[in-house]
Amino acid sequence: MESVGTEALFNLSIRHNPIVEGIRTADYNYRSADTNLFAETDNKQSEESADNTVLLGKQQHWGLHPKTTDEAQVQTTLLNEAVLCRQTVANGSGNVVSMAPMKVFQTDTAFPEAPDGWLVLGMEHSGSRDSAYSHTFTAIPAQHTFRPERTTPRPHIAGTLPARVTAAENCTYAYIDDMGRYRVKLPFDLDEWSPGGESRPVRLAKPYAGPEYGIHFPLHEGTEVMLSFVQGNPDRPYISGVMHDSVHPDHIPADWNTRNVIRTWANNKLRMEDQKGQEHIKLATDYQKSQLNLGHIVDSNRNKRGENGEGFELRTDGWGAVRAGKGILVSAQNQDANGKVLDMDDAIAQIEQALSLAKSLNKAAQTANNHHTDEETQRGRLKDALKDLKEAGLIQTAPAGIATATEQSQLHTANENIHLVSGSHTDITAGQSLTAHAAQGLNLFAQSSSIKMQANQGKVEVQAQNDELQLNALKDATLTSSAGKITIAAKEEILITCKGAYIKLSNGEVEIGSPKVVRVRAPLVVNGPQGVYEMFNNENIKGELNLEYIDVYGNVPDGEPISLLSKQGEKHAISLDQSGKGKLENLNFNILTLTQPQREDK
Repeated sequence: MESVGTEALFNLSIRHNPIVEGIRTADYNYRSADTNLFAETDNKQSEESADNTVLLGKQQHWGLHPKTTDEAQVQTTLLNEAVLCRQTVANGSGNVVSMAPMKVFQTDTAFPEAPDGWLVLGMEHSGSRDSAYSHTFTAIPAQHTFRPERTTPRPHIAGTLPARVTAAENCTYAYIDDMGRYRVKLPFDLDEWSPGGESRPVRLAKPYAGPEYGIHFPLHEGTEVMLSFVQGNPDRPYISGVMHDSVHPDHIPADWNTRNVIRTWANNKLRMEDQKGQEHIKLATDYQKSQLNLGHIVDSNRNKRGENGEGFELRTDGWGAVRAGKGILVSAQNQDANGKVLDMDDAIAQIEQALSLAKSLNKAAQTANNHHTDEETQRGRLKDALKDLKEAGLIQTAPAGIATATEQSQLHTANENIHLVSGSHTDITAGQSLTAHAAQGLNLFAQSSSIKMQANQGKVEVQAQNDELQLNALKDATLTSSAGKITIAAKEEILITCKGAYIKLSNGEVEIGSPKVVRVRAPLVVNGPQGVYEMFNNENIKGELNLEYIDVYGNVPDGEPISLLSKQGEKHAISLDQSGKGKLENLNFNILTLTQPQREDK
């Protein structure tokens, strides 16, 4: 086409390019990890593809770093518009002076590809003294939004960069946010920043992590770290490693090359030693010097702690507690490491043997009309609760013995029974007193030997305060006083009998009876009535005391005074009535001496 003296287009050629079916974008944002950042566009149903335009499948983009679903959709739309605006491209030439890039021009005959005209993208101008002005141009249909191609490469950092952890002022511990992120400063950052404001929060890559679990060792100010970058993007750094340096040296020196140690900023540590013959594990904190040592136990100089420094040690300068809700087995029995955890066969066998001994002694005690121990209850507890720790119990066992010691007192208590059984001797020694109290009965039974009770210095006192006292022997019974007297007293009656002969003291009378001869081998002196001194011992009993007095002739000493004197010196006077009776109320019983003046023979 020619134009002489008139502005016109010389030619216009149209090229159709194949396009993709659509654009897909996806990404991941750790700040909102559950947000779906997937977005796509579909060109199959567009008007531009209705004329059998060739579609080349879907184009996918990853890592555009949108923050929200809306941002992802916007990025996808922009990418798709860049594709659509290059689907139809027109190239032409002309001499229209007013034509310029980003202007729209119309042709006399409309093209179906560009019903709204053509948008000029670029032009080349030419002209000289011997040739008229002309230009060439590139245009696209004006109904498309023009998106320029991205030719500038994205910024990219290859490898890692060193940095140091920073913190806010007066921050004693690690300076981290709610997501566990740190602030860092790069060595080439020469600007001054407020403490803790040197960077945006940076994540720390960890060897193990999960929902509400993982490995967390906080980094303190000044720690050297290595920064890596997601897809090399300078705007997406993360801490990929932590380093020691000359200022912050490694806590394991070269000569400790067999040690594996996790040590925190406050010297809490887990140490594992691999040196042959000295393998051990130590878990420790400086607070109260609390430690758990396993294996070869050493001191700070790696020397064995004593000749027996092997096995395990659990120690603390503070309080300690061992709890197991289902039961505890404490055993010094040797066992293979593959054995059952609650292997207590030796202990159970020993307990059963002890209960068998108790059962045999029970039978002997019952034969002797003595009370038996509650052995059956203990046997039931062993079977139903303690064996295999079916219930929450405590079993202690040691083949060479068990000893407990304290400088103060020991308390052993049980809501039910305490059962002590020994296959040989049971010895109880007290430096001062030995006291046994029982709310009901107290039973002692010796099957094949004697019972011996001695008081080396003090007295032996036996009382049946509210019932009978029985002393019985199959053979001889001896009652002696080596250096004193023997007093036998009774309120109602004293009866001494042997083979039908007897002496009876009752109602102030002495009655002697015998089926045979009564022999008196001494001079006989008979006097009139005289005063009586008698001891009543009812210590620590308080109540009413009733007396009745009649002399040996059956006379009532009406009006004669009688007094009781306690060992504390308290004197209680009693007046007798016409029948010889008197009483004292609310008397604190003790050792009392009854006194009556001597009377003449009347």
